[in-house]
Amino acid sequence: MLLNLDDVCHQESRILVWSQRNIENFIFNSCLFEFEDLIEEVDLTDVIAPPAYSFKRKLIKKIVKNSTQYFKITAHVNPYLQPAYLEQEYDIFLAILDFPQNLSSINLLRNRQQKCYFSVCYLIEIWHKDLPRLKNFIEFFQDFDLICLGHSEIVNDVQKIIDRPCIYLPPGVNAVKFCPDLARSDRSIDLVALGRRSEIVHQALLELAEQKKFFYYYDYIGGAEQRNNRHQEHRTLIANLLKNSRYFIANYAKINQLQETHGQREIGYRFFEGAAAGSVLLGCSPDNVAFKHYFDWDNVIITIDFDEHNIVKIIAELDSQPELLKQIQTDNVVNSLLKHDWVYRWEEILRELGMSITSGIEQRKHQLKEMAIAYSKR
Repeated sequence: MLLNLDDVCHQESRILVWSQRNIENFIFNSCLFEFEDLIEEVDLTDVIAPPAYSFKRKLIKKIVKNSTQYFKITAHVNPYLQPAYLEQEYDIFLAILDFPQNLSSINLLRNRQQKCYFSVCYLIEIWHKDLPRLKNFIEFFQDFDLICLGHSEIVNDVQKIIDRPCIYLPPGVNAVKFCPDLARSDRSIDLVALGRRSEIVHQALLELAEQKKFFYYYDYIGGAEQRNNRHQEHRTLIANLLKNSRYFIANYAKINQLQETHGQREIGYRFFEGAAAGSVLLGCSPDNVAFKHYFDWDNVIITIDFDEHNIVKIIAELDSQPELLKQIQTDNVVNSLLKHDWVYRWEEILRELGMSITSGIEQRKHQLKEMAIAYSKR
């Protein structure tokens, strides 16, 4: 049997999460699998992860991705060829997709609509310029009850295409995991930079690290194609790095790829991770309505140019203000605990559907509130 649902389906569960963790197991998706884990922790949830594609299935998926722009029917092709069927009923079916063109595995489940009262999809990344090419992929979700979008500036456009309820659901973070230890105030890393970066800033920080006692942690291998089957370990690594770093560089998504964004500015995950860990954020925010709404406290980011020539001087000036740095760290942690844990994102989905919240959700929120109170008094 391709997928034995009896092993993962439980009678008491009300949520079915359709996970891509075996298929799209790229490192950059670890944060999405973290969200799935949180839902499983606080709600009555079954997580089903279809198996990785074989060579034949990869070929079918590639054909789907390359042809659906022209032939709408191919969006409904099942790469596994044989179907799977649910026996029990669920209140909510939730699929979290990094890109809409990776929807193929959903077609494995033949009777989703009959067995799930609500269908929800969280589509993480869509850019304005790609909407014509992705139109048929997006229309695939016309039978879904709610579309959550990870980009704020395309909500109205997507809703016009599919005529279904669409909301912006911002990124989140496991704020408990990322929360720094109250008993420690020292941070052994001076600055962390992950992902895309400015070579001007990078070279300046390298020189600083070579000339002075300055611990600069950075990626030296691109992570776009790296895969990882242990996403929890990767999230723990990122959390521990940032909890021990004084500064963290965070910029809006794809800041140096104007040919892809065409000026569309979106909040990247780094803002949520760095703030939750209490790092002082340096970089360029999207400076849009969504960012101002979700990051509405003072000094959430120290704005610098992407190619900031005075990065060393700026850090020195900040280092001369220890009380300011402490206040920024505290504000970042406290606000993240109260606003940006994944449980709040899950609660928002339930609220949109008119569903009740569980005792597990209430307990998680109580824990976050208690942690925020304790951290604000440090």
